[in-house]
Amino acid sequence: MKVLRPVLAVVAVALIGALLPAAVDAKQRGKRDVLVVSNNWAGTADLIDPRTFERLERINVIPDADQRIAEIHSDPVATAFFDLIREVVGEGHNQYVDDGFTSPDGRVVYFSRPSFADVVAIDLKTEEIVWRTKVDGYRADHMAISADGRRLLVSASTANVVDVIRTGTGKIVDTFPSGDSPHENNFSKDGKLIYHASIGTVYTDTDDPSMDATKGERLFEVVDARTMKVIKAIDMGEKLSEAGYPGMSAAVRPLRCP
Repeated sequence: MKVLRPVLAVVAVALIGALLPAAVDAKQRGKRDVLVVSNNWAGTADLIDPRTFERLERINVIPDADQRIAEIHSDPVATAFFDLIREVVGEGHNQYVDDGFTSPDGRVVYFSRPSFADVVAIDLKTEEIVWRTKVDGYRADHMAISADGRRLLVSASTANVVDVIRTGTGKIVDTFPSGDSPHENNFSKDGKLIYHASIGTVYTDTDDPSMDATKGERLFEVVDARTMKVIKAIDMGEKLSEAGYPGMSAAVRPLRCP
């Protein structure tokens, strides 16, 4: 196996990679910027050179797949959610990996794994799981990482909360409430606020405005990053109606914050 030198913090969602500002200075000796491109259905992630778009390495994000699936199948409720995620959200495919962020020292990559309802830290040198954390409910979605790399925000889709994970230990240390199907998470530039959006049941066929009530509560939230208290919760449907767009979907994504 080719051993990579430490890399910097970036993120990718499903099959689309997006380079974000590194958590630490890219000029530090022995480090480089990469794109982390998650292959949702395949359960792998590619590390990509953002200058040349050359693939540097492919990581197996689900080395424990057999164990996880066996655990799920031992629980009828977990099995029902697992099958539902595959058939509805995954369009017939298991959703094995979503967001990926590297640690500030570039030695570990953190991944959310929707179908397994967890987050894992994978050592880039050994490609082994350092820690695994089960999120609340039955599906893990998008994440955000703090500028110092010490906290991960993970949307727990079916529990309607966002879990806060301490990256050094993998422990859930806090949580804050969301609307239905919590989705996007972003820290403000100064790190004092969190911007969060829930999207409701966007994966159903009831997109006609007359069926909007079936989509659930879709909120844009401003959260205190220190206390994890919701400072403001805005009903996006109400705001769209006030702006003269009553038939527009109230789901907010993607979310790019200053």
